[in-house]
This record gives sequence, structure tokens and C-alpha cells, in this order.
Amino acid sequence: MTMNHFGSLAASMALAFCLQAAVVVAGDAKAAEVTPAVAQQAGGADAIVGDWKPTDMDVDIRIFPKDGKYVGGVVKAANPALVNTEMLREIQFDPASNMWRGEVFAIKRGQFVPMTIKTTATGFEMVAGSGIMSKTVEWVRVQ
Repeated sequence: MTMNHFGSLAASMALAFCLQAAVVVAGDAKAAEVTPAVAQQAGGADAIVGDWKPTDMDVDIRIFPKDGKYVGGVVKAANPALVNTEMLREIQFDPASNMWRGEVFAIKRGQFVPMTIKTTATGFEMVAGSGIMSKTVEWVRVQ
């Protein structure tokens, strides 16, 4: 799939999504191995591993380790065309700040933008973009 395909898909979905996937990740065996029960027991850098739902979108995202970093792909969506697409990439844990840094695809910009993740009492908070162009979204674990 090309970025043009995702651009036209995003337009047809109007403003229902503020972030969207860009790269296919289907077939990654490590993604299939992660379960919410296993991820809930994880700590430290692996605390974000598992299935998550951003509160502003109707999708479930699976975050899993890949090549020493973390990535996130769509595993469930109201729009089936989004399933098996990557939404998060290049995520690394910074133990000094207890935060993760990486990139998320932003529809409005049509590109990956920097993001940070920090855990909260109910899940985690993602800040995508920077400065006045940033957006904060709460994520909750899928049960």
C-alpha cells in the first residue's frame, strides 16, 4: 500500500482518526506471541508491550519488541483495511526519564512525527508532535 492509498482512505474516514498506520507489518511472528496477560506482568521497558486502545480512535494496537526496539501495529479496527498496518515505530525506552520515545504516523501531516509515551494509573499517555503542533492522547489496555 502506498501513502496515497492511506491519504485517500483517511479522507473517506473524515475526522474519525487523527493518527493512522503507514507500513504493513503482517506476518511478524513476535506480534502474534504477545498477549495482554503476559504484558500486564511486564515491567520496565516492556510495560508498554501488549494490546492498547487510544481513547480517540476505534482501533486496537499491539505493541511488541522488534529488533531491539518496539513497534505497534493495528490488530483490530472498525475499518478492516487498517488491520496489519504499523502505526508506531522506532520506540526506545529511556530509563533515566522512565519514558519511551519513537514515531507515530500523523494523518494530518502525512508523515511520521516524534512521540513520547509515559505510563499513567490507567494506561499510558502519548504526546505526538511537538510544540503547538502536538496532541496528547490517553491509551488504555485492551482486556
